[in-house]
Amino acid sequence: MNGHILEATFYDYWDADIFESFISEVKVSLIRLRGQEWGSMTDLRQWDGGNHEFRFAAKAELNRLVAAGSSHAAYIIQDNSPYLELINDVAPTLSGYKRRLFTNKADAVKWLEESGFKLSLVSKEYDEQEK
Repeated sequence: MNGHILEATFYDYWDADIFESFISEVKVSLIRLRGQEWGSMTDLRQWDGGNHEFRFAAKAELNRLVAAGSSHAAYIIQDNSPYLELINDVAPTLSGYKRRLFTNKADAVKWLEESGFKLSLVSKEYDEQEK
């Protein structure tokens, strides 16, 4: 968690067990927010998708995260991502939730900042690759 923005990078192929492990870590990070609104920035450019069990788990848990205060999500994807259908399928459908897709981190950060969120630290990766 960086400020009020959860940052994550997905690598390789995910199943439900990997996703559940990730969600457990996210829930620990959210304890300090105590119900405050937060946003997320997930880099999916090195992700190889997920199986059916992942899809089912992600859809349920992402809706729970929105109920726990997630209001904005920035997904960083490759141009013409082969996983766009999967990304759209697991997206939360609760009212008040906003989601945007980007092809670079700089635009994702800008959108989140324009939405009222601020990164307290800018990652080294961002400094070197995205400027």
